[in-house]
Amino acid sequence: MSKDLASAPLEDDSDPTYTHFAHRGEFLGLLERFLKLDISREPDTKEEEEEEGSITSLGAILDYYLPLPGLLDPSLDEIVPPLMDQLGQTLHMISEGTDTKRPISVNSKRLERLGRLLNWIVKVRGWKAVVPHFPSSIPFLPLLVTLLSPSTAPSTSTTPSTPHHPLISSPEAWELRAVLLLWLALLLTVPFNLTALSSSTTPVSSTAYGIDLPASAILFKAPLASLGQQVASLSLPLLSRPGKEGAYSALVLARLYSREDTVQALQGFFDWASSEIQEGEREGEANFVASILEFLALLPSLLKPKHLPLLEEFIDEKLLPHLRGSRTAAGSGLIRKLAIKAKGRLWLAKLGKGYADDQDEIDLPEGLEEWLDDLMGGLSDKDTIVRYSSAKYLARLSSLLPPSFSAQIVGAVIALFEGTEDEPVTMTSFGTMIDPGGSSSTGGTMGFGGAESVRGESRWHGVCLALAELARRGLVGEDEAGGAVKWVIKALTFDLRRASHSIGANVRDAAAYLLWSLSRACPPDILRPYAEDMATCLICVAVFDREVGVRRAASAAYQEGVGRLGLYPEGIDVLAKTDFYSVSVRRMAFNTAAPAVAIYKIYRDKMRNHLHRITLRHWDSAMRIQASQALQSLLRLGGDADLQDSLERELNELPSLDAVNVHGALVALTQMSHLLCDKDERRQTIFETLSNIRPASFVVSQASDILSALCSLLVIILNEPIISTSSTQAVLDKYLDLAMKRREPEVHEGVARVYGRLSELRSPEKDVTKLVADLKSFRIAQRQAASLALGYIHYPSSPSTLTDKAVKALLAILEHPEKIDVESRRASTRSLGNIAIQRINGKLVVSPSQFTSIIHSLITGLEDYTTDQRGDVGSWVRVESLSSLGRVVSSLDPPSDHLMTADLLDKVLGGMIKQGVEKLESVRGESALALSRIREKGWSWDGKENMAAPISQLQEKGEGFRYIDQKEWFNSSMPILQTTFRKSLMAGLIHSIGSQVITLSNAASQPLSSYLTTHPSLVRPVLGVLLELLEKNYTSNRIFIPALQTVHRLYTDGVLNLFEDANSVCADILTIGCKGLGSIKSIERITVSMRVVIACLTSSSDMRLKAVGYVPLFLGHRFPRIRAISSEEIYLALSSLEEEIPEELEEVLTETEWTGSGYVEEVGKVINLIKAIV
Repeated sequence: MSKDLASAPLEDDSDPTYTHFAHRGEFLGLLERFLKLDISREPDTKEEEEEEGSITSLGAILDYYLPLPGLLDPSLDEIVPPLMDQLGQTLHMISEGTDTKRPISVNSKRLERLGRLLNWIVKVRGWKAVVPHFPSSIPFLPLLVTLLSPSTAPSTSTTPSTPHHPLISSPEAWELRAVLLLWLALLLTVPFNLTALSSSTTPVSSTAYGIDLPASAILFKAPLASLGQQVASLSLPLLSRPGKEGAYSALVLARLYSREDTVQALQGFFDWASSEIQEGEREGEANFVASILEFLALLPSLLKPKHLPLLEEFIDEKLLPHLRGSRTAAGSGLIRKLAIKAKGRLWLAKLGKGYADDQDEIDLPEGLEEWLDDLMGGLSDKDTIVRYSSAKYLARLSSLLPPSFSAQIVGAVIALFEGTEDEPVTMTSFGTMIDPGGSSSTGGTMGFGGAESVRGESRWHGVCLALAELARRGLVGEDEAGGAVKWVIKALTFDLRRASHSIGANVRDAAAYLLWSLSRACPPDILRPYAEDMATCLICVAVFDREVGVRRAASAAYQEGVGRLGLYPEGIDVLAKTDFYSVSVRRMAFNTAAPAVAIYKIYRDKMRNHLHRITLRHWDSAMRIQASQALQSLLRLGGDADLQDSLERELNELPSLDAVNVHGALVALTQMSHLLCDKDERRQTIFETLSNIRPASFVVSQASDILSALCSLLVIILNEPIISTSSTQAVLDKYLDLAMKRREPEVHEGVARVYGRLSELRSPEKDVTKLVADLKSFRIAQRQAASLALGYIHYPSSPSTLTDKAVKALLAILEHPEKIDVESRRASTRSLGNIAIQRINGKLVVSPSQFTSIIHSLITGLEDYTTDQRGDVGSWVRVESLSSLGRVVSSLDPPSDHLMTADLLDKVLGGMIKQGVEKLESVRGESALALSRIREKGWSWDGKENMAAPISQLQEKGEGFRYIDQKEWFNSSMPILQTTFRKSLMAGLIHSIGSQVITLSNAASQPLSSYLTTHPSLVRPVLGVLLELLEKNYTSNRIFIPALQTVHRLYTDGVLNLFEDANSVCADILTIGCKGLGSIKSIERITVSMRVVIACLTSSSDMRLKAVGYVPLFLGHRFPRIRAISSEEIYLALSSLEEEIPEELEEVLTETEWTGSGYVEEVGKVINLIKAIV
C-alpha cells in the first residue's frame, strides 16, 4: 500500500478541496483490514511489510487533512472507539497473563503499530478532540496504572527491570505509551475518591519508580491515596523525557493534583520540583523544565481560585528566578514560550471576568503592569513561537480589562513600532525600511534572554501579531485604528537585506493578518477613512510581493475587507482578478493580475508608485526585471503624463550611489522606451542621461546586470538623430568597452545586440574592423564578445570585402581549437551561422565559396569533444554547430539550390544523425530540432521519416525534447541502419550504449539488439562498422572503449550467438580489442576487452576456442586488480553455462590469491581446464 494513497482519486470524484472527509471510505476500509489482524500472533516478513504499508497509507490520508483536521470530527466515532476497544482487550490480556504468571501471547510489534495509529490520529486532530472518544470505564484506571508502573516481578539476566511493563517499554513503543498516558489523564477525571479506587492502603514504595526516600518524603508529606501515589510515582520520571511523553505526563499530574481529594499534595509536589530544579544538572534540565511548565500551564483552568496563590508563589519565587540567566531558557525558545503560556494562564485565571466592566477607578491586581511589560518584551523575542504566545496572551488579558485600560495597551503596542528614543525606526521618504529601530526590552523575554543578536524583523513581527490578536477581539477602537493602519501599511513593505537574502516576509504576512483582523472585527465606520489606503496597499502587495505566502495573505485580507466592510473601491471586480490562484505564480501576478486591476485609476496610480519605490528598488534582480515589465503594462493603460512622470523618476535614479537603484532604473527605462515612437525626443534625453551613471556602479557585484540592462536600453533607444550627434560615439565606446571586458554571457549578448543595432543605423565598417582586431586580444572575455558581436552585424550585399574579413576572422578562430577557449569557438560558430543566413533582397551576403567554407567549418564543429574540469565543454560547440546548420540549411530552397550539393548535404545530415543518438540529451535535442527544420523546409534524404519529432514540441521553451521517451527516440533511429548513414548512426550510438548512465545505456542498446535480431542481414555490416571504428581509433579511448562496450552488449543480449556468419568479423574485433594490452594503462579499456573475451567464452559459436587463447592476457596481467576481476568474472560466466563447472576449475579460480605472486603457474592450469569445457 502506497503512501500516495491520499492523492488517489476521491470516492465521489469531487475536486480535492477541503470540504469534507473525502477519503472516509478508503480510510475505514484500510482500518477494518487492520483491526482484523490477530494481535496475539507473530507475523511473517511479508505480513510485516503489508502491515507497515497499511499504517503508512492510513497516516498519509490523515496527514492530507492537516490543514483542516476538523473535517475528521464526524468520523471520529467510527475511527477511535474500535481502535480503543482492541487496545483495551489487549491490555486485559496482558494484565491477566501477568496476574496468572502465564505466557503472554501478544505481539509487541502489532501492539506498537496500534499505538502508532492512535497517536497519528491525535497528532492530526489534537488530543482534546480525540480523548472524549476514549473509554471511560473505571476498571481501566488501575489497569493502566499497573501497566505503566515498573514490573513487580524480580528481574533476572534474561528479564531485566523496565520502567513499565516489558511489552510497552521499548523505545519504539513511545507512541503507545503516549496514548496510554492520555487515557490515564482522562480516567483521572472520575468523580470518585481515589481512596475508594485504591487496591490497598499501604504506602507505595517509590524506590521501584526511581524516586529515592528523601524525595518521596517531600512528595508525599501530605496524605495521598495509594492509587494517587502510584500515578504520581509513574509520572514523575517521565517529566524528563522529550516529546509527547513528557507533555502527557504533565497532563496526568495536572489532572491528579487538581482533584479535590488530592490537591492537598500539591505543595509537596512543588517542594519536590523546587529541590529537583536546584539540585539537578542545568545542562540536562531542558526537558524537565518544559514538562513542569506544561504542568503549570494546565493547572490554572483546573484549580479553584483559592489554590492559585500556591501556584503563583512557585512560579514567581522558585521557577522563574532559577531560569533567569540560565542557558536552558535563553537557548530554548520552547521554554520561553511555555513560561509565557504558564504565567499568562495564571493571570487569566486570576482576573476572571470581574474586571471587564467599564470602571476607570478599579484597582487592578498587583504585578499586572509588570506582567504586561514582560509580554510586550516577548513581542521582540527572536523565536516566532515566543512572539505569538506573547501576542495571544496580551490580547486575552486585554479583553478581560476595562475598555480604558485595554485602549492604553493597544496604544502602547502601536508605539512599539517607533523603536526607542535612542534607537528610533529609520525609513526612507516614501516609507521603506532602513532600520527597524531598537527594543526597550534589553533583558529579553521575562529576563530570560532571547533577544536578537542583530536588529531585524522580530519586534515588528511581534507587534503586528499582537495588534492582529487585539483587533480580532474587537479591542482596537476608533482612536487607535488610524495609528494601526498607518504603521501596518509600512509593515506591508518591510524588507531588509541580509547578505545574500532578505528578512521581513513574516512581517509582511503578519501585517496582512492584522488588516484581515481589522476588517473582520472593526465596524465599517471606524475604518472608512482608511479604506482606500488599505485596499490599494493590499493589492500592491498581493500582485507585487516576492513571496507567494505574502501575496496570498494580502489577497485573503483584501477578500475579507470586501466581504465585511464593503468600502473597497471596485472591490468585487478587483477581488475576482486577484484571488488565491491568480496571485499564486509570481509571473501571473505581475503580468496578468496587475494589468487587470490597473484598469482602475485609483489602483493604477498606487501600483505605479509601489513599482517605482519598492519593487524596482528590490534587492532581487529578477524582481526588478519583472517590475519593469509590469510597469510597461500599467503605462499602456495610462496617459502620456503617467509615462513622462515615470521617465523622470527613473532618470533621477541613474546617478544613484546604490547599484540596485541604477539597475532598476535601467530595466524600467528599457521597458518604457518601447512606448516611445522612433522620433520621440525623449529617447535623446534618456541617452544623454546615461552619462550620469557613476563609474562606481560598474565595479560592484551588480555590474554585469547593470551593463546587460544598459545594452538592452541602447538597442531600444538608438535612432538616427542620436547616432548623428557628435558626443554619441564617446558614450558608446565607454560603455561598450566596459561591457566587452566582462565575462558574463548575458553581457556579451547585450553588446552583440548593440552592434547589430548600430549596423542598421550606420556603416558597419569601423565596427567590424574593431571587432576583428578584438579577436586577437589577449583578453579572453573581449575575444568572446567580439566573436559573438560579429554575427549580429548587418553586412552589405555580396561581394563585400567587409563580409570576407569577418568570415575569415571567425573561421580562423575555429581552425585551431586547441589554442582558443571553448566559449570563443561557440560564439564564432553561432556567428558564422547568423552570417550565412543573412540576405539582402533575397540574395545571401556571403559568396558561394564563403558559404561552403562556413558549412565545412560547422561540420567540423560537430566533432568537437573538448573536455576540461567542467566536463564535456565541446558539447557547447556541437550544440551551436547543430543549431547553425539547421538554420542555414532550412534557409535554402530545396532541392535545386546550387549551394548545397548532395555530397555536402549528406555530410551535414550524417553529422546531425550521429549527434542525434549521442549520450548528451541537450545535443540529441538540438539535433532533433535541426533535422525537423530541414525536414519542414522540404529537403529529402534517405531515411527522412526516421528520428522525426514535431518541431512545435521541440521549440517549446527549449525543453520539449526531454518529454520525448528516449527509448522510442532510439527505436525511431534504427531503420537508418539500412541507409547510407549507417556509419554515422553507429558512430554516435556507441557513446550512448557505452554511457555510465544505466537507463540511457539500456534505452540505446535494447532497440539496437531488437532491430538486429529481426534484421539478421544487418548484423555483419554493423559489426563491420564497429571494426572500422576500432581500427581507426585504436589510440582514442573515447571511441575505442564504447565501441567495444557495444560489441559486449550485443554478445550479452544474445544477438551475435544467432548468426554464425559474423564470426570472422568478431574474430577481427577480438584481435584488435586485445592488441597491446600489456602496454595499455587504462583500466577501463582492459576491463571491457576482458569482458568481450569472456562473453565469447560463453557464446554458442566457434569463437569460444579463439577466446580461450586471450584469457592468459588477463589472468596473467601485470595489474593485480585485472587478474582478480578476470578470475571472478570467468567463474561467474562459466557458472551460467548449462555444463557444470569442474570442481578443480572452480577451486583454482576461487581459491587462488590472484592479487599475490603465486598466480603464474595457475594460469596454464585454468586455460587447460577451460579448453576441456569449450
